[in-house]
Amino acid sequence: MSLFNRKSILLSESEFTLGALDYTIQGAYDNVKTYPLEVKAGKKVFVEIKTSAPIDVSLVDTKGMNAKFKENYEGGIFGPVEVKEKGIMTLILGIYRGEKSQVEFTAWME
Repeated sequence: MSLFNRKSILLSESEFTLGALDYTIQGAYDNVKTYPLEVKAGKKVFVEIKTSAPIDVSLVDTKGMNAKFKENYEGGIFGPVEVKEKGIMTLILGIYRGEKSQVEFTAWME
């Protein structure tokens, strides 16, 4: 690996429950989480996901268009997704209402 292809960690989230019952939010289930990722043009974004049950994963580009989507994702490395312009990309994790999953992820850019 050369000096210019270093791994740059964007976000790391330790274990949390996706789909937990929470009466304080609308719909009573915390089944969708979004995470902003500040990215640079010309790089590639990767997300390593560990999950106890299948979830849906989406990476939205800086213009708000879906760059990559995977339904019933059981874990592994999601990506690479090429960054076309500098800005904020969004990682979206979701699960159906009534289902739960323990999720842990790390997002990075190379």
